[in-house]
Amino acid sequence: MSFETILGQGQAKHIIGRALEQGTVAHAYLYFGPESVGKKRTALEFAKALNCAESGPHDACGDCAPCRKIHLGQHPDVFLLEPTKKASSRDTSISIDEIRDLQKKLGFTPYEGRYKVAVVDGVEKMNLQACNAFLKTLEEPPAATVLILVTANPYQMLPTIISRCQGVRFHPLPQEALRAILESHPDAEGMLDEEIELRVLRSQGQVARALAEDVAEIARYREELLALLSQLSFRRMDLLFAWCRETGRGHDLPQIKKILEELLGLLRDVALLQAGCGTESLNNRDLAGRLGPLAQAKPRSAVLHMMESVFRTRNLLERNANVQLTLENMLMQFCEAA
Repeated sequence: MSFETILGQGQAKHIIGRALEQGTVAHAYLYFGPESVGKKRTALEFAKALNCAESGPHDACGDCAPCRKIHLGQHPDVFLLEPTKKASSRDTSISIDEIRDLQKKLGFTPYEGRYKVAVVDGVEKMNLQACNAFLKTLEEPPAATVLILVTANPYQMLPTIISRCQGVRFHPLPQEALRAILESHPDAEGMLDEEIELRVLRSQGQVARALAEDVAEIARYREELLALLSQLSFRRMDLLFAWCRETGRGHDLPQIKKILEELLGLLRDVALLQAGCGTESLNNRDLAGRLGPLAQAKPRSAVLHMMESVFRTRNLLERNANVQLTLENMLMQFCEAA
């Protein structure tokens, strides 16, 4: 069955399946939640269920001609609109011309299916003109049409668009679902079990994040940061400043942001251990044996102050502050807190 191929997202699948079974399909849905947790795929499976030629009312068979056409992106009644990079801008967006073209396609009756289905992925990327044009379609949807808007950033959308859609929340994938996805994913072929486990732990429930991790680079960053946290002292400023100098000279800004993200992750895990949480709650569970002594050695208030300092440092670097001086200031605040 079609929805059974989607791992996790039980609540979202229940809402969609109940609407199909009871014949209460809304004209517009907003699928919102973190990146890479199955929102777009679920939308396309929903389109299959709406137009399946073989299965029952609450799912799709995945094998009939309409299901295969939707899977291949060849169904004449199912449209997928995603942000594209425009020649006049470095950012991706959805333009008013693309929305007008979609509206024109939706204006006709279904060619061979029961429903016309439009999946708009990254809907928050619509420019203002496109949003205003799309509102007309939401207010007066064509007959036999279902609109599915997909976003990871609903707060960047116009409230008038959100209010005209039925919201379906998607959550980070549970670890067992993510582990199963990685074990069968072609991009993870050849990965050792230990590497898959590390990627799962650090993924925050997102498939793309799990696959994109540079495990060797992350391991190097974590080793440097653990050594740094164990040496926090005004008496060892020579070592701390040497790290700031080497980090500032040897890394570009995106890499430094990644290092700060790793630092936040380690401090978060230390704070959780100090609060009495078990190791199963740690993102860096494989380092639990080394984080435990840090949790015992640092006051809880100090760890929280360190996390605040990392956030401030990240914001300053976003405003083009001097990298080395900003990192040195952060570590001096660490020493003061500790």
